[in-house]
Amino acid sequence: MKPITGLFGVVFLMGMSSCVSFQKFSIEVYKPSQLTVPPEIKNIVLVSRNLKYPNDTLQNYYVADSRLLKDKKIFNVDSMAVSVCLDSLAGRLLAQHHFETVKIIPVGAVQALRVKEIRPANPEWYKNLAEKTNADGLILLDMFSCFYRQNNNPAPNAWVITSNIWSVYNAKAQKLIDRYQQVDTLMWDGTDVNGEGWKFRVPEKKVAVALASGVIGANYSKHIIPGWNMVDREIMVNNEPELKQAAALARKNNWGDASAIWNKYTRKGNKTLQVVALYNLALASEMDGDVNKAIEIINLAAKASTGAFKSAQNNAVRKYAVILYRRQNDLNKLKLQNAPQ
Repeated sequence: MKPITGLFGVVFLMGMSSCVSFQKFSIEVYKPSQLTVPPEIKNIVLVSRNLKYPNDTLQNYYVADSRLLKDKKIFNVDSMAVSVCLDSLAGRLLAQHHFETVKIIPVGAVQALRVKEIRPANPEWYKNLAEKTNADGLILLDMFSCFYRQNNNPAPNAWVITSNIWSVYNAKAQKLIDRYQQVDTLMWDGTDVNGEGWKFRVPEKKVAVALASGVIGANYSKHIIPGWNMVDREIMVNNEPELKQAAALARKNNWGDASAIWNKYTRKGNKTLQVVALYNLALASEMDGDVNKAIEIINLAAKASTGAFKSAQNNAVRKYAVILYRRQNDLNKLKLQNAPQ
């Protein structure tokens, strides 16, 4: 787990009998993939099936200020986008060392075909391709579609909307083991994550499509292999000076000294302060990588926060408990996905 500093935002929630606030921060957590790839798949080949819907005819058009315009310089948008997407995916797979080899069949090797429905190919097609490429598995980009639009009023912004369908073929079992539809929208509005203006302009179509395609490939990698994801957590804060000090220490990633303060308040009679301390100690345990201990502590916080006039605290405690149980399930799944092959 990698705490990320400098990303704190503050959200204030007020309880009737006690004043508590929640300081949000972001961390990266290693999450399991949705698909568990069988361990016998060690050599992967990536290929675009190059399927298109009949009405998907706008690759050389875009929308600017609500008007449909044609590209001044015609270029093969689909070919460029698919190439960048598969290169990005291959890079992620290689970086994770999840497979022994990752190869890409050049885009265009499969002739473009317009179809009313995106359906699986004939079983022999997959089998023959796997045999020719010595692949244990195929990752197939069945369909890729994207569209660019921009607007200059009231301020410059741009979007790339993408829609994709992926499949995974197990050559040993000679069958498709997954089909996944991916829809994403990437937006540029000329500001950074803090709302500050960039010194760079909103990207024009070719650059924007390339950037979006790279993100699409990287995002799909998380569907088939474990990867890092950004998530939010919240520190519970009370007006008690020492508890405010502990929160400040935690924001600086000094969870040890913060926990020393919180521990003192778990033994005090004030239930409100006890809940704040227990909640944050559970959070500190998660930051330390001990999710099981975090669950034990959050369960104590749930008991302490039950009762009248503690709804804000109790809701926060139960919300975090759900997060921790899900995290525990993710860690158990990761053990299976990262088992020696």
